[in-house]
Amino acid sequence: MAKKIRGRFYFKKTTNGNLIGEWSNYEDAHIYTEGADAKLPGNENYDGYYFSTWQENGVPQFAELEIKRDGSKFSMVWRENETNKFVGEAMLCDNVLIGDYYQP
Repeated sequence: MAKKIRGRFYFKKTTNGNLIGEWSNYEDAHIYTEGADAKLPGNENYDGYYFSTWQENGVPQFAELEIKRDGSKFSMVWRENETNKFVGEAMLCDNVLIGDYYQP
């Protein structure tokens, strides 16, 4: 059985409503970048849908990222072809979304 990935990330919201950030996991010592373009620009909150991109072993990865506020936390789902690739939870600290994720 393949080992499931667990890790952590942060995102900052840009002036244009997109996300920039970094991530790492327990399987790799490196820290990588991730960016996400807002599907519907103009939302000042993190809630919404994004087109997320990052790389794994030099290979580009793409997913639709959904962020929903759940009280004082945020739930996160990265979907690829309508399948949950990663799910996570985050909180805000000084306007930076900080959280963890895992493969379901």
